[in-house]
Amino acid sequence: MEWREVKQEEVGRLAELGGAGDFVLSVYLALDPSRAPSAELRRSVLGARLGDAEREVRLDGVAGPEADEALGECVSRVRRELDDAPAPDHGVHAVAIFCQAGGELRGYWLRREPAAAIAAAFGERPAIEPLVEALPGLRWAVALVDRKHGRIFTGSELGLAEVSDVDDDVHRWHAQGGWSQARFQRGVEQEERDHAARVCERLFALHQRRPVDRLIVGGPREIWPLVDAELHPYLGERLAGHIEVDVQHSSADQVLEHAGTVIEEERARREGEAIARVREGLGTGSRSVAGRDVFTALDEERVDTLLIDKRDRDGRFERAVEAAQRQSAKILIVEGDDLDSLGGIAALLRY
Repeated sequence: MEWREVKQEEVGRLAELGGAGDFVLSVYLALDPSRAPSAELRRSVLGARLGDAEREVRLDGVAGPEADEALGECVSRVRRELDDAPAPDHGVHAVAIFCQAGGELRGYWLRREPAAAIAAAFGERPAIEPLVEALPGLRWAVALVDRKHGRIFTGSELGLAEVSDVDDDVHRWHAQGGWSQARFQRGVEQEERDHAARVCERLFALHQRRPVDRLIVGGPREIWPLVDAELHPYLGERLAGHIEVDVQHSSADQVLEHAGTVIEEERARREGEAIARVREGLGTGSRSVAGRDVFTALDEERVDTLLIDKRDRDGRFERAVEAAQRQSAKILIVEGDDLDSLGGIAALLRY
C-alpha cells in the first residue's frame, strides 16, 4: 500500500468506497514523535491504539457474522500495514487508514493534529470527516528577498518547503560623496532592482508549473516595494501580505511561523467574504441557502461552496461533506462562530 498526503481529490475518490452491502473500516490514529521516536516503539503504540479502535467499533454494535468477519479481516490488514509503514517526517501528526473488506486499502499521513488519539468507524461508507479537516487548504508561496539573496518556499498553512534560491553579487553602499558616488549609488539601486526582478521571474516560472493561491513577500522592510513592483500581475493579485524575517538563515519552520499571522488573516478574510455572500444571497432569495435547505441543494447538486462549522458533530457534517465531494463542490471549514445564526451550515449555489 502506498502512503499518501491527503488532498481534496483523494477525499473525493475515497468517498466512493463501500456501499452495496460492502463494509469499510475507517481508523485515525494520532502520532506523537516526541513520545515514540523509534520505529519499533511507534509500531507498538499504533498497534495498541488499533486494538482499542477495534474494541470501540465492536462496542458500537457490529451486527451479524458477515460484518464481524469483515471487521476482523480489515483489522488484520491494517495491522500488517502499520507494521510495515515507513517512518513519517516530523510534520506528520496522525495516520488515517481505510479498508474496504475484500477490496481496497488506503493510507494517509495527516499534518493536522487530530482532536482525539483514536477514532474509528465501521459501516457501508468511509468516515471522512477528520480527513476533510486535515486538508491543507490554499497553496502558498513565500518569497524572501534581501539585497543579495532570494529564497522561495511553497506549501500550505501546515508546512513549507524551500524550492528555489537566487543569489546575486550586489555591491555595498558607500558614503564618500561627489558625482562619482551618486553614479555608484544609482548603479547599486539598479542592481537591487535587477536582483528583485530575477527572484520574481523565478517565482513566476514556479507559479506557471504549479499555480499558487496566495503569496507572501518577506525580508527587510525596505526591500518590499522593490519586490512588489517586479511581481507579475498574476502574482501581484495574489499578494496577501509581508513579513520581516532573516532571509539567509531562517528555516522553513521559522518562515512558516512568521507567515502565520498573514495566513490566519487570509483565512478569516475568506470566511468573512463567503459568509457575507451567503447573507446577501439569503436577503435577495438567490444563490445561497442555510440550515436544512443546504441538504436539499446538495441533493439537487446545486452547491458550489459548502460552509460548515468545524465544531459540528451531530452527523450532518459527514453527510454534507460526502454529498459535496460527489458534486466536486468546494468545502470551507469555518472556525469561528459566524455560522451559529445560520444553523451551523450554509452553501453558495451554482444556480
